[in-house]
Amino acid sequence: MAKRAQKDGGGLLYSVLVPIHNEAQSIEELCGRVERVFTSLGKLKDFELIFVDDGSTDETSDVLRRIIRMNDSVRAVVLRRNCGKSLALSAGLRHVRGDVVITMDGDLQDNPEDIPALLAKLEQGYDMVNGWRTKRHDTLVRRVGSRLYNATVKLISGLKLHDMNCGMKAYRAEVGRALGLYGQYHRYIPLQAHLAGFRVTEQIITNSPRKFGASRFRTFRYEGLFDLMSLIFLHRYGLRPLHFFGTISLILILPSAAVIAYLVFEQVGYWLGIGTPVFNRPLLALSLTTFLVGVLIFSTGFVCDFILHHQIQGRMNNIIGLNLVSVTGGDGKEECEDPEP
Repeated sequence: MAKRAQKDGGGLLYSVLVPIHNEAQSIEELCGRVERVFTSLGKLKDFELIFVDDGSTDETSDVLRRIIRMNDSVRAVVLRRNCGKSLALSAGLRHVRGDVVITMDGDLQDNPEDIPALLAKLEQGYDMVNGWRTKRHDTLVRRVGSRLYNATVKLISGLKLHDMNCGMKAYRAEVGRALGLYGQYHRYIPLQAHLAGFRVTEQIITNSPRKFGASRFRTFRYEGLFDLMSLIFLHRYGLRPLHFFGTISLILILPSAAVIAYLVFEQVGYWLGIGTPVFNRPLLALSLTTFLVGVLIFSTGFVCDFILHHQIQGRMNNIIGLNLVSVTGGDGKEECEDPEP
């Protein structure tokens, strides 16, 4: 692969971001195929290829050094230890220079030859294009699990994608700045973009059998359900937690308070000689416990709101900045905004 000069007059148009872990056998072939794709597009000088070495223990670092010496378009971000795909992508996004980011896995199951189709779809006015592997080269258990997973996400979130966890995506740089990637949130990159107000669609891509090694992801990953619940909760109640906790607390407090009032009336009647005692009734213990649980839940929401109050200004500036498209001045002219994260 020949060296090439930095593009004159500014940044690169495209950044291809590839997180890798022990993929030394795949890197050189992937580099060659990506370069041929951008050569065919006439964009050889307008792209960069960034590998994020997620704490590899094989010869990955040696292969990367050799390729980087030969090709100026290739860069590497190296993590000291294996941090997981989410943090690897997050680290890579901090260093991309392109206006459009293309992510793909480094195991050669994602085919670089599908990049033009993703870019063509992106140019139709979308902010993110997610890959859709219609014919996956995986075990039957993985394929069935993927279908159930995507159906669940579609039902809960309303985002109608067939392959949410596909590693191959193309999106604008501002989408990358809006993503919060940690834990296992890389599975929900399209959902995060959708919840942030970006336009998300999908494009059919091809999928190849794995050439080298084996997948390091378990077939069943129930933790993804927890991440989904967390994302939906933060989207709906992240700026108003008391609305969530307050609603639950009222459901518990109001009926239990009514029962307690009735029991107080019964006890007063007993003291007046026209009722029965209530202190030995299980209903009293149940209603008091329910009432106290409701108060504790309400207090949790109140404390969350109190803490949020002291952080809200910075967070609101960030949210407004990410959603601001343009500012119209007094002369009627629009000034385009490109907010920093």
